[in-house]
Amino acid sequence: MTVRQTTTSTTTTDSPTGGAARRVEDTFAALHGAEAALLVPGPVAATTAVLLALTNPGGHIVASDQTCDPLRAVLTEELTGLGRTVTFVDCADMDAVTAAVEPATQVVYTQSLSDPLMRLYPLNDIAIHAQMNDLLLVVDNTNLSPAQLRPLEAGAVVVVEDTSPYLDGWGEVGAALVTGLGRYLPRIQEQCARFGGEVDSWAAHLLERSLSTLHLRLAAQRAGAERVAEALRAHPAVSAVHRPSFDESPWALETHEGFGGLLSFEVGPEIRDLSAVLDACRGDGTPLATAARLPARTTHAHLSERVRREAGVSRRLVRLAVGVEDCDALLRGLRRALDACLAENGLAENDRNGGARC
Repeated sequence: MTVRQTTTSTTTTDSPTGGAARRVEDTFAALHGAEAALLVPGPVAATTAVLLALTNPGGHIVASDQTCDPLRAVLTEELTGLGRTVTFVDCADMDAVTAAVEPATQVVYTQSLSDPLMRLYPLNDIAIHAQMNDLLLVVDNTNLSPAQLRPLEAGAVVVVEDTSPYLDGWGEVGAALVTGLGRYLPRIQEQCARFGGEVDSWAAHLLERSLSTLHLRLAAQRAGAERVAEALRAHPAVSAVHRPSFDESPWALETHEGFGGLLSFEVGPEIRDLSAVLDACRGDGTPLATAARLPARTTHAHLSERVRREAGVSRRLVRLAVGVEDCDALLRGLRRALDACLAENGLAENDRNGGARC
């Protein structure tokens, strides 16, 4: 039996979009190998509801230090007001996770892949530690999707995913989906109902349509991201590329199908104007095209320069979501933009790394 959020919508199963929310929930649950799921209006509301449902007043949560606002603010302010405490740690460091656990700890919350630094988290190890200490593991799988990873199989009890960037490939819906072990979903559903709101039937219909192409889109985006990452590593204007690989994380061969279409890269300190690079990454402007942003000016703009540096997010970091358009055209545009950046600074490519080209 599928657990759904109670609503007062006028949607009926006789309308063209009737039952779309139910079908989206069923499809998402099946993608994760679960029995039920919840469609929730927004990732912050979904995650907050999950953490409130799985903890008691006086409870403690160990959370990934890569959690960004507005969710981070909710965890530190709103949950504290409701009697919970939160400790942020590097969840890629098992020693840090272990040290953060205290008698009141009830939940470990982490992403499967961080954004924008693309850090991969060892969910198997975290899950084993959680199970040994009677803790619940909650995973935000947004940046991989069930096409790349199914965290429930690694030992998570609840999975949360924003519909962007993968579940809703066309960028038409702002919502989130929650799935997990059936015994936890009714209490999560109750918390969601307290927040109010619902995903309207037309948005659910659009999301249902998008989910039907998830694996096809992810295959193309993953292949494109691998090509782009390889090319960027060879360009002298690029000082670092953040993209997981099975070579660096061989343990992921057992759990991951791939690492999706996200990556980030950092240009050298002599390059200050990134406008041409951003323009080259914007693709053809269609919903399934590549998109780029500067985290220091967008998702991390509210942080001080010092805090951003400590988080590894410099002003020269570009976050890239590779689309499904012609990858050759994207690479040509990136190459021209990066070459121009070097030329503007009086640097010849051969002066930087022996003529390596992408």
